[in-house]
Amino acid sequence: MPENDYQLTELRHAYQVIGVPTDAAAPSIKHAYRRLVKRWHPDLYANGTPAHVEAAHMTRLINEAYSAIAHAPLRYHVETYPSPTKGKSSQPPSPSTSERIRITAEEIPNTDRLEFWVRFVCGAFFGVFVMLDLFFSIMPDSLQFSVALALGALGLILGCGFAAARFGDKFWYAIFRRWWLWS
Repeated sequence: MPENDYQLTELRHAYQVIGVPTDAAAPSIKHAYRRLVKRWHPDLYANGTPAHVEAAHMTRLINEAYSAIAHAPLRYHVETYPSPTKGKSSQPPSPSTSERIRITAEEIPNTDRLEFWVRFVCGAFFGVFVMLDLFFSIMPDSLQFSVALALGALGLILGCGFAAARFGDKFWYAIFRRWWLWS
């Protein structure tokens, strides 16, 4: 977690370099990073040209920015977390441009995995409810059909869970938009 205003400024600057808002999720940051690296990769330019030097510089800046914000540290407003230096001086250090404060992964809350599992569980619960609706509307008579329905139900539950985790809000928008149109 960033400890001072200078680190927050560095993080915000990294978001600007990548070109994403501070509330962007990790997948959108990764997508923007890949788009920029494809645009500025030095191998696209002839060696020794000014364009090659500029591309190498831009790629280095993009890589540094991405390494600082790969896990979307400002998505959940890191500046609102309590600072461990509350009792200490609130003056941020004034480092020169040559000495930069490196933000390590231990300082950033890793919410990506938690967010994935919350979305997965919510999607799986949705899959269970859809499966129960299908089960009670079909009500199997034979054992073979029951086994096939159970395997299909497991696939539906896992499919909804992974779709909710992978696509997030797009998945739920598609589901509720269709539900809203059906009712």
